[in-house]
Amino acid sequence: MQAHNFDVDITIPSSKQKIKINKDLIEVNNTSIACKDVKAVKYGVSLIGSQKNPERKEYNIDVQSVDGKEISIKFNSNKVEDLLEEDHTYYYIMSGLWQYVKKHLVSHFIEILNEKQSFEIGNAVVNHEGFVMTYKTSWFFGKIKSELVLWRDIKYYLSKGILHIDSLSDKRKKVSVSLHYDWNAVVLNTLLHYLWQDHRKEKLAKGEKI
Repeated sequence: MQAHNFDVDITIPSSKQKIKINKDLIEVNNTSIACKDVKAVKYGVSLIGSQKNPERKEYNIDVQSVDGKEISIKFNSNKVEDLLEEDHTYYYIMSGLWQYVKKHLVSHFIEILNEKQSFEIGNAVVNHEGFVMTYKTSWFFGKIKSELVLWRDIKYYLSKGILHIDSLSDKRKKVSVSLHYDWNAVVLNTLLHYLWQDHRKEKLAKGEKI
């Protein structure tokens, strides 16, 4: 059975960007970042125009290296229906990004949790026990407190490009990150899907590696 080839090699007509993605690097025009040096990604498709009558779609994919170099892939469609040529282009690029970059980033954050360390994505602070959430003790003159919300007390969901992580027992305790604007929010979303399967978050809570 032939292995699937995730390499990307395309010139986008609307933006004239020449894009190459393979196991070694991501290259846009003459700027490149080695896949092993990527520390963060963000991406998304936005509808531009009024909410009831959008005019076009905007596609954005951004990659950041460990030394702060950034590569941006941006293009538009002049229509808003599904399965446009630009949608196929976006998913083609994303398949390469997922295979050569995002899978590695998910594994990186899993390793941090396995080592019982913490990491931050946007304003979300995560460790092997759950999320550290900052909240006000009352609506008006309450103190600002930070508390650990354990995995068993957490629900998460996506809404309009925002990843929401909420405490089930205390509605004051919640955090949200934007898939489009917060670096690695898309990775956190995938990581949470992974943790919610096969009792992985329960294993982490017990101090076991996953």
